[in-house]
Amino acid sequence: MDIDEGSYAGIACRLLDGGTIYRDGVENKLPGMFYLYKAVFAVFGRYNMVAIHAAVTLAAIATALVIGAIARRYAGDRAGRWAAVLYVVFSASYYPKMLAGNAEMFAVLPGALTVWCYLRARDRGIGWYLAAGACGAVTLLCKQVALATFLAVLADRALAGLRDPARALRDLALLMVGFALVVGAMVLHLQRVGAWDDAVFWTWSYVLHYYMLLVDVSPLLYLAYRGRGREQSVLYWWLAGNVCAGLVGGRMYGHYFLLFVPALATLAGIGAARWLNAGRVRERRWLIALVAAIAAAFFVVATMFEGATGAAFTPSPDYREASCYVREHTGDGDGIFVWGWFPALYVGADRCPSTRFVYTHILSGAGTTGGERNHLVPEAWDMLMHDLAAAPPAYILDTSPGDYNYPFPPERYPQLWEFMAPRYRVETTIAGVRLFRRQ
Repeated sequence: MDIDEGSYAGIACRLLDGGTIYRDGVENKLPGMFYLYKAVFAVFGRYNMVAIHAAVTLAAIATALVIGAIARRYAGDRAGRWAAVLYVVFSASYYPKMLAGNAEMFAVLPGALTVWCYLRARDRGIGWYLAAGACGAVTLLCKQVALATFLAVLADRALAGLRDPARALRDLALLMVGFALVVGAMVLHLQRVGAWDDAVFWTWSYVLHYYMLLVDVSPLLYLAYRGRGREQSVLYWWLAGNVCAGLVGGRMYGHYFLLFVPALATLAGIGAARWLNAGRVRERRWLIALVAAIAAAFFVVATMFEGATGAAFTPSPDYREASCYVREHTGDGDGIFVWGWFPALYVGADRCPSTRFVYTHILSGAGTTGGERNHLVPEAWDMLMHDLAAAPPAYILDTSPGDYNYPFPPERYPQLWEFMAPRYRVETTIAGVRLFRRQ
């Protein structure tokens, strides 16, 4: 389980209990991830992370098949097979959190479908342009910067249509209509539930300056270079758009690179097919050995890796002990509040967050790697105090004493401590988590 998965799961828990998105659960993603988690939990049970990971696996397989179909269109069956295999390997490489149910893993599937539908639209008619636009919108609803895929398709159609501007304008309009139908439906939903202003603040205003990505995928870059060709312009736009999207904001989270792996694996599959079709037996053996070695190495590492704390085999610190204690000393309907940047405690305890904040760095201003004010959102304090007063949690879990990258005790924050001091007492400390129980 990854930390971000804990955030999505905690918010989905509140939504299952009838909560309102961005009012009863705050994160900086667009609604797609929260509703996806909510749907999975509604079918398979609250906090069923096995079901989430099964959904991730199915999404990865589907993405591989789609990019295989795209590569096959350009260079035949061999290109399709290589593109699919390369995506499966490299979408799980770099570090084991790549396997988590994060926004990127789900965003790349509708992104690949956007390109696939766009390519089919050239041959099959206008309905596919509408479908491409709709898939582009679904990509956006998973992650803001994934909009780059749709923008890449628009750019390719605009530049390719210089010889026939009238037809290009029609096609661009159809792409925009398909996109607008999905986005418009989500906007209407957010307005209907009274969360539109909150959604704009948390998903755009707060994170406008954020995001980054850079990883080493040299085998794919080399193969993509070997398969270069002008007829693949939309694939290059697809790749360039998502590389730019990943670089926005200057952050170095490795899983952000998933945004451009589908395009890069497609181009690499085409390059691999053209390279191997030249009959170079030695190169074929080296390529197969390299891809197999990377796949095997990361599979071994992934089996050893515990995602929530970045430890080997078991969490360190073992937050599950604190979660287990809370689960045993509360009822199923009790809410809890975690002070820190560790929402996995909610999942381990099988208890819903009692506030909209599944992590609190936006309240303390503290990040795991930055200064104490680089994440501060002053407006969040009034929201927190409103939530605590409306539904006081059974336990407040303070992660500041433990090794959770959050050395900021609640006593330092007057508004929070004035609420806690007369109502809560420290019952025990487990695995570096202070457990404040409501009196």
